[in-house]
Amino acid sequence: MTENCRCIEIAKRHGLKVKALMSIGHPGESKETVMQTHDWLLETQPDDFDVTIITTYPGTPYYDHAVPHPAEPDTWIYTYPVTGDHLYSYAVDYNEVADYYKGDPTGGYRSFVYTDYLTADELVSLRDFLERDIRKRLNIPFNPSAAAIRYEHSMGQSGTGLPSYILRRSK
Repeated sequence: MTENCRCIEIAKRHGLKVKALMSIGHPGESKETVMQTHDWLLETQPDDFDVTIITTYPGTPYYDHAVPHPAEPDTWIYTYPVTGDHLYSYAVDYNEVADYYKGDPTGGYRSFVYTDYLTADELVSLRDFLERDIRKRLNIPFNPSAAAIRYEHSMGQSGTGLPSYILRRSK
């Protein structure tokens, strides 16, 4: 039994509700690994869950250790040192873009990453499938969320804007 399965089992045994926060799109992600996440959710049956596609935030290895793609402008490549798998990310201007996390729950979800095995569109399609199928099978309603809204004070988006090291630009 994995540690995550054990934690859910203990929480349920003690009457605690469990929400599984899942992310897909990491280096090496494939249709098979996404389906493993699907199967794990069915097996553990959390009370709620959320599936997001990874975003490369400043200060994380996926962002800080990425290098410019040699052939694709505004695209960065992170290489996972253990396996050599890649995560490709599109440059995101956090002063202009607000849908890099939740997006529009009625079909406007966007991915700003892709892997060696899945395109950005395939990641969105698989994420949407996970959400629909698991919620239907476990009778978990969709969250009443809305598209993200950009506020001038969020992430330092006021005054002079974000520091230059956060707003990475490809050449």
